[in-house]
Amino acid sequence: MLKLITATIFWTFLFGSPAFGEAWDIKGGAGVVYGSTFRSYEKDGVGFQTYFDLGLTETLSLTASGGFSSHFVGSGQAYILANAGAGVLYNIDVLVIVPFVSLRLGWLYQNFETEVATHGLGISVAVGFDYLVTEYFTVGFAAEYHGMLTDFNAFPAYLACTTRIGFRLPD
Repeated sequence: MLKLITATIFWTFLFGSPAFGEAWDIKGGAGVVYGSTFRSYEKDGVGFQTYFDLGLTETLSLTASGGFSSHFVGSGQAYILANAGAGVLYNIDVLVIVPFVSLRLGWLYQNFETEVATHGLGISVAVGFDYLVTEYFTVGFAAEYHGMLTDFNAFPAYLACTTRIGFRLPD
């Protein structure tokens, strides 16, 4: 089964019809997240992330995103994490492969099994790319840093790596 999935992905990238990004794109999608605080006493986690982008120009978009992850992988304390935010996304280049950076402000929530939940104003900075498989379908990857601005000592850093699948409605 793994060989079939690998072959399908390979042929899609090799023979997929190339598309190009354009102004006023509407994009939305979801992805699987693997996240970590890189603290030895906290577990890593898996979850999901959703996103929505509204292109203002060929390279600049408004973006909104939210996600949830449950941290149970490895040793240490288990917890859940949720985030939601809005901001700007800049497409570095608008070709078949669209690299991007984004900056969002929003809400960040972390709840350990044995402690009171921590939540507050959060910041998110992401770097990633989307591959335009067709004019309407994208696959990609993003690495995203989350930090809590209201209590940086309690929540200094969180890295979420997301594989993304999306749909777009070009202008």
